[in-house]
Amino acid sequence: MDLTQIPLFKAMVEKLAWLGGRQKVLAENVANINTPGFHGSDLTPLDFGKILSGEDGGPLKLAATSPGHITTPASGGAQANAKKVTQPGPVQVEEQMMKVSDTATQYAFTTSLYQKQIALLKEALGH
Repeated sequence: MDLTQIPLFKAMVEKLAWLGGRQKVLAENVANINTPGFHGSDLTPLDFGKILSGEDGGPLKLAATSPGHITTPASGGAQANAKKVTQPGPVQVEEQMMKVSDTATQYAFTTSLYQKQIALLKEALGH
């Protein structure tokens, strides 16, 4: 069973990928704090409201796991729409560390939610 075919799991996987990418960008910011003329970057936030309403690359698509299922065209997904943007002004270490901490908290929350959904599926399947 491919869990990424379930919209909730797909959204969580995209969120985890976005958080990993953001952590990388923030680490680059911290590593270059003393570089003259360096301006920090961040990723544009994911907007799950737009994903669910269909404003961000089309509506959620049906999962076709069998040749007899109805199919719809694939969309680019939320992760494809996250862009790296340069922030104005010098990089402040305190601000970057707060963002790193927030990203780590969101990552822990999303992985916990993912694990709870797996446990719920196992319970529903009687395992």
